Formats: sequence, structure tokens, C-alpha cells
Amino acid sequence: MALSEAALLACYQRLQTPLFNVLYRWLWHTQDCEDVMHDAFLRIWDRRQRIDAIRLDALVYTTALNLAKNKLRWRSLWRFGVRDEEASDDARLDGVQDRKRLKSALEALDSDSRNLVLLSECAGFTTDELVAFFGWPAGTVASRKHRALAQLRAALREGGR
Repeated sequence: MALSEAALLACYQRLQTPLFNVLYRWLWHTQDCEDVMHDAFLRIWDRRQRIDAIRLDALVYTTALNLAKNKLRWRSLWRFGVRDEEASDDARLDGVQDRKRLKSALEALDSDSRNLVLLSECAGFTTDELVAFFGWPAGTVASRKHRALAQLRAALREGGR
């Protein structure tokens, strides 16, 4: 039942882009996202003897999201005297205002709603995958996703004024 190196590599190749997209909407900093992804896969590799390959994708997302939340906690503790993340290379790209609006709108959502939106819209999770990830019934997933997307749209409309 141990996880093979080939299975983990295949998982990494399959989840690299969607996982990065989800993490970026949490952390808003490219290097932090890459660090979290690296750490998540290393933690999984260290526990490979106890991991079932069937639930690997959900475990990767759960581990990475928990690491991202920890990074946000540390970032808030060390904010004083530290260079502002907003001044990174990403700030030079077009659409800075749109990213700021999206960031604010996503941060206004509660943690479950934010994860639901990011996993469904950025990572492409199906309803069945969301049911397995959250452990909620399909109807609950659908209604919470609908409510979260409506809140996000409303916040984006308000932020655009």
C-alpha cells in the first residue's frame, strides 16, 4: 500500500498547474506558492509508507492548503519590518488593480467558501471530487458553491465602482 515514486511524480505532473493556481489565490506570491508545493510533496513523500494512492490528490491539496494557511499566519506575525509582498515582480504586470480586487473579494469569503471556489474554478475539481474533499453531500457542495460564487461576484461588482 506504499506510495511509489512513479505515482507521486504522476500526481505532481497532473496537479502542478491547478494546485499552483489555487495556492496563488491564497498567497498572492509566486515564490511562496512554489515553496508550499515543494514542502507539500516532500511531506507526502516522507509518509509514503502510509499513503493510499487512491486518495493522493485530496491529500496533496489538503497538505498544501494547510501549509499555505500556516504561511499566512507567519506572514501576519512578521509583517512589521518586512518588505511588502505587493512590491514583488508580479506587481509590475498588467492588471494589478484587477488582481487586488480579486484578492480582496476572495479574502472576504470564509475559508470553506474560498477553498470551494478555488478548487472548483481554478483547480477544476468535479462535484464528486469536491464531495470527497469536503465530506459534504453533493447538494451541500452545490448550494455552497452557488452561494460562494454569488458572494464573489457581488464583491467584485462592488470593488469595481
